Amino acid sequence: MKYAIRILAVLAILFVGCDDNEYEAPFPFSDIGFYTSKGTLDNLQVNIDEYLSFTDLSQGAVSHKWTIEASDAFLEGPIDRQDTILEKFIIEPRTTTSYEKTVHVLFQSSGTKKVRLHNTFNEMVVFKGNRGDVDYEMPAKKEGDVYVIDTTFLVKVYPRLVPKIKVRNDDVVVNHEATDTVYIEAGSSLEFTDLTTIGEPTGRTWSVRKALKPGDEVAENPVLNSSGDSIANITFNSLGSFRVSMNSSRSGQNLPGAFASYQMTAPVKVIPSSKPFELTGAIRELEDETIQVPYNGEFTPFGGQEEFFTVMVNGEAFEVASVTVNEDDATKMDIKLAAPIYRPDVITVSYSGGTIESTDTREALPFTDEPVIMSTVNLVPEAISGLETGADSWGTFWSNKGTVEYSTEQASTGNYSLKLQIEPGQDNAEASAMFENPIIFEEGKSYIVSYDMYVKPGVVGSADAEMGLFLLQNWNFQVRTLFEHPEGVWVTITNEYVNTSSLSQFYLRILTNADKTTAATVYYDNFSIIEKEERP
Repeated sequence: MKYAIRILAVLAILFVGCDDNEYEAPFPFSDIGFYTSKGTLDNLQVNIDEYLSFTDLSQGAVSHKWTIEASDAFLEGPIDRQDTILEKFIIEPRTTTSYEKTVHVLFQSSGTKKVRLHNTFNEMVVFKGNRGDVDYEMPAKKEGDVYVIDTTFLVKVYPRLVPKIKVRNDDVVVNHEATDTVYIEAGSSLEFTDLTTIGEPTGRTWSVRKALKPGDEVAENPVLNSSGDSIANITFNSLGSFRVSMNSSRSGQNLPGAFASYQMTAPVKVIPSSKPFELTGAIRELEDETIQVPYNGEFTPFGGQEEFFTVMVNGEAFEVASVTVNEDDATKMDIKLAAPIYRPDVITVSYSGGTIESTDTREALPFTDEPVIMSTVNLVPEAISGLETGADSWGTFWSNKGTVEYSTEQASTGNYSLKLQIEPGQDNAEASAMFENPIIFEEGKSYIVSYDMYVKPGVVGSADAEMGLFLLQNWNFQVRTLFEHPEGVWVTITNEYVNTSSLSQFYLRILTNADKTTAATVYYDNFSIIEKEERP
């Protein structure tokens, strides 16, 4: 019966309201809420001279007020997304206080700015929010006869990016803001350093373009060389004049994007080199069986030079089918043989000297019996294989009892290795690495699984203790080894693998002996899986 009476009372009130063309809530209530044009993000971030909108969603407030800093301004909406000149929307005369439900705030200076919302209520209210996926409550505070919710939004305002660079030519710092030409020999490098801090950039791109004369046409792809490194050593191989620029940028999740460009005033003039035009670095076989020969300058296009090259494969001279300049990098020659080559082959290359020249007219010097580094396509992702990310790719297995961590104490190559440590009383030390994309093994093919291992001197209780690398999901296969290898040196562990099961996870472990007295520290590096090749 009491519910029927309440319904009739509500209807009566509604009818009275309709007669006056006004609506009054039958059950007045108070609530607190707010929203921004960035949603519910805790970290509000904008570029200077951009604006944010703030909306007070509170109900039943006795009073409500927005307050901003004197350097900022309220804007009069509506504002179209295409509007770029926002000063015309500034409410004049300027004030730091607004009583509107929704305000648009233009930030005209950088730094951490404050936007304050001050609400009062006749009754207790509680704001319920979420920060970092954690729910929280903020109850109102009683001040005199009212309850107060006083909220300050912190807004990080980024200044415009101001690119700043340093240029070195050998040990000499170049005045890149001058108009004097920077001279450099072909095949030499300039060091470019990004010193930009204003605007907090997250990246940069260095670009080298050919300096154009009046009437020159811009090439379809004018960038001749580029780098994204903060300290970039850029080599200039072609003769001519060049312009260098740096594009500074800021990007990332929830970051306000920004971009600024700086062009070096001083042009770079590349002159003929005084150094001999010679082999530099290692000769390598590529995956497509191309033998690539690097020189310290760019080649002038040539042909008919095959007779001056001798390629020995396992002690036998193979016919050279072609020698050409690489299409993408003119500092490299590509050699193709008439017969196939295989990964286990031992290959050397000799050049007796023909008519090959650099673009700055230097004659290519001959060389004799230079070894070829054969192509090895490692199926293991680089971050898991070499550990040079320093984190994330490897972690502890769920049943691990020992210590698993990235380490710079020992490394077979690079700076990092994976350290597993087991102490007396512990059952094991276990690590694992998940593959983002599983490795699919082909039927009928064999693969060589290998890794480098360093056993720290001082192992205790090694009898019956063991180590092993499992290729999951195939629990039956492991590269198993006892503590039978020399301590204090890096050794390479290898095994042949034939299976069609896909590989989605590495599982690495050290198992204690039966008495649990094993104490050992072992470092791992250079995990590799390559397809086995054999010459027929």
